[in-house]
Amino acid sequence: MKPIDTRTPTSMKTTTRARSIAFAAFLLLLTPYVSADEFFSHPLRIIVPYSPGGGADLLSRLVAERLGKRLGQPVVVENQGGASNTIGMRAVATSPKDGYTLGLATPVFVMTPSLLKDQPYDPLKDFAPVAMIGFTPMVLCVNPSVPAKDVKEFIALARSKPGALNFASLGPATTQGLSATMFNMMAGIEAVQVSYKGSAPGTLDLIAGNVQFMFNALPSMLPQIQGGKLRALGVSSRDRAAQLPEVPPIREVLPGYEVTTWYSFVTPAGSPPAAVERLNKEINAILNEPEVRKKLATQGVEPDPLAPEALGKLYDAERAKWGKVIRDAKIKPN
Repeated sequence: MKPIDTRTPTSMKTTTRARSIAFAAFLLLLTPYVSADEFFSHPLRIIVPYSPGGGADLLSRLVAERLGKRLGQPVVVENQGGASNTIGMRAVATSPKDGYTLGLATPVFVMTPSLLKDQPYDPLKDFAPVAMIGFTPMVLCVNPSVPAKDVKEFIALARSKPGALNFASLGPATTQGLSATMFNMMAGIEAVQVSYKGSAPGTLDLIAGNVQFMFNALPSMLPQIQGGKLRALGVSSRDRAAQLPEVPPIREVLPGYEVTTWYSFVTPAGSPPAAVERLNKEINAILNEPEVRKKLATQGVEPDPLAPEALGKLYDAERAKWGKVIRDAKIKPN
């Protein structure tokens, strides 16, 4: 008897393969494809690790309002200040990895690993960069009762009264606190730091005269300066700020003193790349709106649209920069 050929005929193999490919293609059609433009079907939230009323809060709300319109979904701003931003940013890090939660990140975001013993997250590993809003200088402000009219006079005054002047900050592990610490160190003065849970309460105490000076971001201080409630002595940027052309850079008196602060957004690491892409696209578009650019300018903020990859490199560079400042100032982690 002739042996039975158990091999599959070539024609049958070809047919089977074709059917498999067709079936796979059919399954792909059934699988929902989520592109960057199709994301966001329910409300989003932005967690601001500062108290209401400060510059960071105002900028977040400016973006949130327009982002909601562009996405067709409400964008709710939640203020969770305190503990050098770690309360709010931890809430972001532990949120679902779906792109629906954003956190406002400032230089404090990359400073805290060098300033806190028990850091509840890793800024570079636990978050995905999303988009930049912009940057602004810090401004040294005093209560009008302080007799100094410029940085040089203020340094002379502070040196003549060691430990007599108090300055407001959001804590030693913040941009405000470190800006003042670096200034005091470079100027050779002694002053007492008074910490607040947010920019707004610190500014109010400065206006009331309970503290004598404060370093804070220009958006937070500009209305008070323009209203005559505070006196600006110097800005921390390399050049003069367009909004305060009469106020000179501090580096003219203290060579080498230069600080800028920035405002950006992050989301939990592991969030869908398409969601990050859509958010970056929409936020960058918002920053290019003439009305938004005008509002940012009036607050002393220079818009700076960045891709997520470029923002990640900024975080890395800023962490190295501030880590060196903290070590040079011999600030011990709390």
